[in-house]
Amino acid sequence: MILDHISHSIFYKAINEKVDQALEYIQKTDFENLDTGTHVVDGEELFFNLIEYETKNAEDRFWESHKKYIDIHYILEGKECIGHELFERMNIKNPYNEQDDYFLLEGSLNSKEQLHPGDFMICYPQDVHMTGIMVDGPEKVRKIVFKVKL
Repeated sequence: MILDHISHSIFYKAINEKVDQALEYIQKTDFENLDTGTHVVDGEELFFNLIEYETKNAEDRFWESHKKYIDIHYILEGKECIGHELFERMNIKNPYNEQDDYFLLEGSLNSKEQLHPGDFMICYPQDVHMTGIMVDGPEKVRKIVFKVKL
């Protein structure tokens, strides 16, 4: 897991060609007038979902991880906490969903990070994450989640 502000993205150059492409795309794109939904950048290799939701208590959220894609969460508006834990420390709640590339897991919320506009979090397959956790109270979050194929 990597957490930083997009202004520091140069420090993560060369981790992965598609991650580089996603971080560059974030810096060069005005997301203001884009509709929610899926936006293709490079076919199934690189795309993002623009989503909006209201943050909630952690008890009302869920743990997930992926096998085929790296997630890059980038906050456009609002703030949220994202819980994180290693896959090995969790229990699989539902079998892997091949079609939508996700595991649903169960476990304790021992670590979480607060993200504000301009912050990004890179989650690899071993990084189980719980998004949409409220900071001070419920609030609207608008963000993009890049999917980078491994």
